[in-house]
Amino acid sequence: MKLYGFVLLGILLVFSFQNPALAEDKIKIGVLDMQKLQQTSSSFQKIRERLKKKFDMLKKKLKAEEEGILRLEEELRKQSMMLSLDAKEDKQMELEKKRRHYKYIYGEVTQDMKDTEIDATRKVGREIEKIVQKIAKRDGYTIILEQGAVGLIYYNDSIDITDQVRKAYDRKKQKEG
Repeated sequence: MKLYGFVLLGILLVFSFQNPALAEDKIKIGVLDMQKLQQTSSSFQKIRERLKKKFDMLKKKLKAEEEGILRLEEELRKQSMMLSLDAKEDKQMELEKKRRHYKYIYGEVTQDMKDTEIDATRKVGREIEKIVQKIAKRDGYTIILEQGAVGLIYYNDSIDITDQVRKAYDRKKQKEG
């Protein structure tokens, strides 16, 4: 019976010495809400506006091509009865050529818009990642998760670092621009 008492006392002592060690290696977790960051960051809004202006220019280019095709179709319909067979075939060939050119430009513009958006997203992502790393090292975070991460179902708002990251990102962009 005394043996059990000594073993139990030994186990309690081992655990009591480990408890302060656990307190020293405190785990600090942070959460970043990228959607909130994108919606509230003035720097991100400026990037979004630049992209929107570029996309609007590209859409105007497509619209102009489309209007040219519509005009040519209308001309062909109006003049169809008066044109000779050769002239009619020439107009139809010109119309088909413009349609192919439109499809080509449409594909080119669509790909350009996708590439521009992907490049901007990557660039901003890398910048945000660097800022998060600096904050994590400075403030002693063990791990920082993105709000939409798989497995993250709930978190207390006290560990949300989104505003801190947004402010750091906006300050960085103001210094650059």
